[in-house]
Amino acid sequence: MTRLVVWRHGNTDWNAASRVQGQTDVPLNDLGREQARAAAPLLAALRPDAIVTSDLSRAADTAAALAAHTGLPVRSDAGLRERYFGRWQGLLLTEVAERYPEEYARWRAGDPD
Repeated sequence: MTRLVVWRHGNTDWNAASRVQGQTDVPLNDLGREQARAAAPLLAALRPDAIVTSDLSRAADTAAALAAHTGLPVRSDAGLRERYFGRWQGLLLTEVAERYPEEYARWRAGDPD
C-alpha cells in the first residue's frame, strides 16, 4: 500500500497579507520557517520513503526541514507548483474581488473554470 502525505509550505509575507502568490516565488518568512521546523519531526515520524517538492523556494525550504530529520534527498518537480493565477498574482484578495468580481465569486464557490 502507498500512502501519500501532502504538506503545504509554511507561511510567507504574501500569505499573511492575503496576497495571491500562485507561481510567484515568494520565500518563507520567519513564521513559515518556524512552522516547517516544528512540523518536520512529526512528519518524519511517519517514516517517508521520498520527499518531492515544488521547485518554488517556499516549498523547497519547507521540504528541506523534513529532509534534515529524515536524511532523505529532496526531489524537485515544477509540476507541483501552485496554480497559476495570471493577472491575479500579486494582488490582494480584496483587490481581486473588486477588479474581477464574477471570476472571484466563481473561484470562491469552487468552480474550476
